[in-house]
Amino acid sequence: MTSHKDSTTLIQKMNDIQNHVSEVARLRNNPVIEIGQALKNYIETFERALDNDHEVGVRLASFGGVMMFHAQQIGFSEPNVITFFGVTDDGEKVQLIQHVTQLNFLLKAVKKRDDKPNRIGFIWG
Repeated sequence: MTSHKDSTTLIQKMNDIQNHVSEVARLRNNPVIEIGQALKNYIETFERALDNDHEVGVRLASFGGVMMFHAQQIGFSEPNVITFFGVTDDGEKVQLIQHVTQLNFLLKAVKKRDDKPNRIGFIWG
């Protein structure tokens, strides 16, 4: 015979499994996750080709001109938003919030701003 404690533990385990399955399905069906992973792969490949005097710069051409900044972090938010954090050459902080369907930018090797080149961090949330 199963005790009350054993059935509570079994129910909790079943709930944990269901939550895990739901999370996997959510991630699989979310385009920002796939795009985020692809961006991460492209950027990491680009960074591996850089020397210690350069870091990743991002050039955007969708603001009535060309905007260039040193990328520091890239974040992904459900269901379809990507956020770029960085700093311009003159030290101004920038944050670009963009829908995944408008994603279009150029990775560029730029001279590092500090002693150590920045490598982009990725925020999954």
